[in-house]
Amino acid sequence: MLMMTTTGLIRRGMVACAGALAIAVAMTASPAAQAGPNPGADTAAGAPGSAKVDAKALYEAKCQVCHMADGNSQLMPNMSFADGVWAHGATLKAVQTTITNGVPGTAMISWKEQLSPAEIAALAKFVRKFDKKLK
Repeated sequence: MLMMTTTGLIRRGMVACAGALAIAVAMTASPAAQAGPNPGADTAAGAPGSAKVDAKALYEAKCQVCHMADGNSQLMPNMSFADGVWAHGATLKAVQTTITNGVPGTAMISWKEQLSPAEIAALAKFVRKFDKKLK
């Protein structure tokens, strides 16, 4: 009988998450990344001259593989949006920074090369909604 240590399970979860994430990234490059530089992409979602970002669809394509459909991932510590624990900050700005820059040493990659600032802002706002204590 093979016994897995907690560390082994965490590593296995990170590898599985990172592998699934790599596949998702390769298959679902954002329209902003496909189209190249877009001067209108720096405007906030819903601002005049910018297209509205479908944060739910973006989450499903880019984030759900690791963070789960309900935002309550238990793959590794600090991956759940629903538990009220925001290791890198719960403010909209802090969540945007985490999405933009990633978290070194974890499966959380930097998305700044693949998502526009408007898409990152929309995702940050969307994932905060999983935590019922945040407004």
